[in-house]
Amino acid sequence: MIPGTSKEGLVVHLLKDVWLIARFDLVTAIRTKRALLAILVYALGAFLTAAALVQIDAKIGDRLELVKSMANVSVPLKVEGQADQSTSVVKALSFLVGGDEDLVLHLLQIPLVVLGFFWTTLTFLPFLIALVSHDLVNIEVRNRSARFILLRTSRAALLLGKTVSHLLLFLSVTVVSNLVLCAYAWNASPSFDLWITSRLLLRFWLLTIPYGFCFLALTALVSSLVDGGAASLAANAIALIAISMLSMNDTIGLLSPSFYKLGLWSPRFLDVLGSSAAFLVFGTLFLSGAYARLRGRDL
Repeated sequence: MIPGTSKEGLVVHLLKDVWLIARFDLVTAIRTKRALLAILVYALGAFLTAAALVQIDAKIGDRLELVKSMANVSVPLKVEGQADQSTSVVKALSFLVGGDEDLVLHLLQIPLVVLGFFWTTLTFLPFLIALVSHDLVNIEVRNRSARFILLRTSRAALLLGKTVSHLLLFLSVTVVSNLVLCAYAWNASPSFDLWITSRLLLRFWLLTIPYGFCFLALTALVSSLVDGGAASLAANAIALIAISMLSMNDTIGLLSPSFYKLGLWSPRFLDVLGSSAAFLVFGTLFLSGAYARLRGRDL
């Protein structure tokens, strides 16, 4: 500790440095068109997703409503001695979500356009983060700018500032994408309910914060371990695929952050809270690993 400086003063100084670095890095991203690229890619993805889902909803919307009514009906529907149709539908769909019938009933009440977009976000956001942020740390090492920055601040402030700037970038990207999705679906779908859709999109957007933080921290860790830009991008892609495959293992799947994605869909608050906490814990571990690597390097 610096003589005559309290711990609170050091924390305030660290936070000021983090925000200064984050603001500068975000402005740099905008000037170099990196932010614009990320926004355009994700907004285009949102538009194409909305267009596809609106078309699907127009074609099978009536069938979806029938499935919903069958799932919610309280009186058993018997057809030629067959088992209860509503139960059969729910059980068939629950196979896709680990046998959780309550989750199926919950998902059936969510508009298709919201379901599809959140699934797209959970699937492709980590890869967009890897594409845009793969050199989050190593670019400062390669061009030797880190040594000049560290004359005025700490390595922790450098890492946290860069992470905060990229997190703000991706939160902005998802906001724009949600607006694009809403605008298109509202204009193209006669059955679109703005209030219900906006409320659900806000809920799922909030859940992308811990989710995005986790995979941004993973990108920071890979970037701190691999110096080359192309090499770190490739390593990131391999890491994402490995994490996804690991989550499918019944024995050690808990060690993968992707294992907890399903909990974000749950109607149960504790499940959602647990999954969000898991992503925050994994993100903290990844970021701690990146800091340990950065701290041990000769810059």
